[in-house]
Amino acid sequence: MTALVARLRPFTLLTLLCAALIAVLLFYPLGRMVHSLAFGGTGGGFSDALGVLTQPWLAPVLFNTFVIVGSSTVLALAIGAVMAWGNVRTNASIGMLGTLLPIIPLLIPNVALAIGWVFLGAPRVGFLNGLLALLPFGLELNIYSWGGLIFVYTINAVPYVYLIVSAALRNLDPALEEAARINGAAPLRILRTVSLPAIRPALISAALLVTITSLGVYSIPSVIATTAKIDVLTTRIVFLLNRDFPPKLAEAQALGIIMLLAVLALWWIEVRMTRSGKAATVGGRATSTGVIDLGGWKWPFRLGSLAYLAMTSIVPIGALLIVSLQPFWTPKINWLALNFGNYHQALFVNRLVSGSLGNSLFLSGTGAVIAMVIAIVVAIFSINRFGLLSSLVDGAIKSSAAIPNMILAVAFLSAFAGAPFFLSGTTTILLMAFVVMYLPPGAIAASATVNQIGRDLREASSIAGAGEGRTVRKVIVPLAIPGFLSGMAIVFVHMMGDLSAAALLSGPNNPVVGFAILSVWEAGTFGVLAALSVMLCIINIGVIGLIFGVGRLFGRR
Repeated sequence: MTALVARLRPFTLLTLLCAALIAVLLFYPLGRMVHSLAFGGTGGGFSDALGVLTQPWLAPVLFNTFVIVGSSTVLALAIGAVMAWGNVRTNASIGMLGTLLPIIPLLIPNVALAIGWVFLGAPRVGFLNGLLALLPFGLELNIYSWGGLIFVYTINAVPYVYLIVSAALRNLDPALEEAARINGAAPLRILRTVSLPAIRPALISAALLVTITSLGVYSIPSVIATTAKIDVLTTRIVFLLNRDFPPKLAEAQALGIIMLLAVLALWWIEVRMTRSGKAATVGGRATSTGVIDLGGWKWPFRLGSLAYLAMTSIVPIGALLIVSLQPFWTPKINWLALNFGNYHQALFVNRLVSGSLGNSLFLSGTGAVIAMVIAIVVAIFSINRFGLLSSLVDGAIKSSAAIPNMILAVAFLSAFAGAPFFLSGTTTILLMAFVVMYLPPGAIAASATVNQIGRDLREASSIAGAGEGRTVRKVIVPLAIPGFLSGMAIVFVHMMGDLSAAALLSGPNNPVVGFAILSVWEAGTFGVLAALSVMLCIINIGVIGLIFGVGRLFGRR
C-alpha cells in the first residue's frame, strides 16, 4: 500500500483524498442512519421505525407529497419544455433576455419566493387580494391552498427543466423539424410529435431532477403548507425532530428511508426508460440555423415569457420590498408611511437576525470556496484521465445530487450530533452538510468549464516540456477562472438560502439565515421577515455581480 501511494503523483493523490473525503461525509452519515434505524436499541431503532407504518398520519402525508410533487413536476415539465423550445427553436426568442428569464428564480432563494407569494396571495391581506377587492365580482386568491402550494412548487422547479431541455434542444438536428414543417405540420404539432419525442431522455432526466429537488425542499411547505394544514414528508420530519418531545429520531429516519427508496425507484425507472430505445434519435450531421416561424403566436409567446419573469421574480420581490417598508403588513399601501424601521430592527435590534446574516455569510463564503476547490481538482483530474477511476472520482462528488437535502440533513444529525462527535448545534456540522449538499452544482460548472479548454492547448504545453502541475497552473486555471467563479456564485446562493440543513442542524447558538427566517415567521413579525428576505436577495445579487465582475476581468486578460 505504501509503495502504491509513493507511485501516485501529488495531484492524483490530492484528487483521491478530496473524493474520499466527500464519499466519507456522504456515505458514512447515510450508513449510520440506516444502522441506527436497524439497531437502535431500547426505545428506538427498528421497532419504532416500523411503528411509523401504523401511524394514522402516514397515509395522508404520503398522499399529499405524491400529489404536490407529481403535479408540480408535470406542470414544470410542460412550462419549462415549451419555454425552452420557444427560446431555442423558434423565432419567438427574445435573445439573451429570453435565455435568462427562466433561470432568474435560481438567483432568488426559494424561501424568499414563497414568502413573497404569501404577501401577494394571503386571504384578505395579500396585495393581489387588495386589488381584487376593488372588482365587483368578489374574486379572492388563497395561497394557503393546494393550488397555491402546487403553483409555488412549480415555478421553483421550472428553471431546472429549462436548463436541461434547452441544452438538449440546441443539439437537436433541425432537419427533423424542417421535414415536419415541409409536410404541413403546424408549430404546436411539430413540438408535440417531433421536438419533444426527440429529446425524451432529457425530459426524463429533468423529471427525475425536479422530483428529487421537490421531495427534499422544506422552505416552501414550511411557509405555505403548515398554514394550509397540508402535511408533507419534509414538514413531518422537522416536526418529529423539533416539535415533538422527546424528539422521535427513529420515526424521522424511517421517513428519510422512505424518501430514499422513492428516489432509488425513480432512478431505476429513469434508467429503464432512457435505455429502452423508444426515444427518437438525433442526427449526427451538422445542424443548421433555421428556426420555426410561429407566425401570429410569436408575440403572445414573448408576452408570456415577460409575464413569467414578472410572476417568478419582479412581483414577489416587489411584495417583499413593500412589506419590509410598511410599519405593519396591510394590503392598503400608504406610500407616505413607508420607512426603514424593519431594517433597523433586523440589523441592530433583533440579535438572532443580525447574527444569522453574519454566520450565513461566513458559512456560505467558506463552504463555496471549499466546494469549488474540490470541484476544480476533480474536474482537472477527470479531463486528463479516462476509465473507471476517473468515473468513480467524478461520481463520488456528484452523487449527493441524487439524494434530497432533507435526507442528508437527517443523516448528518444521526451521525454527528451525538457520540462520538458531539457536533450538534455547531458551525462545523453545518459547514460539512453545506459542502456535501451543494457540491454537485459547483462540480458540474467546473467540469463544463474545464471541458471547454481545447486538448491542443494542453498538448502544446506538454510538448514544450511543462509537467502536469505547470500545465494546470499556467494553462488550465487561468483560462477556467471565469467558469470557476460562476460555479462558486451558484454554490454560494444555494448555501445562503438553505432551509433543509438550517431547520435541523442550526440553533440559537449558531443561527443561519434559514433558521432565522423560520423563527421570525413563527413569531409573526412579518415586516422584519420581509426585510430579512430582501437583504438576502440583495446579498445574493451583490455577491453574484461581484463574482461575475471579477470573472470578466480575468476573461479579458
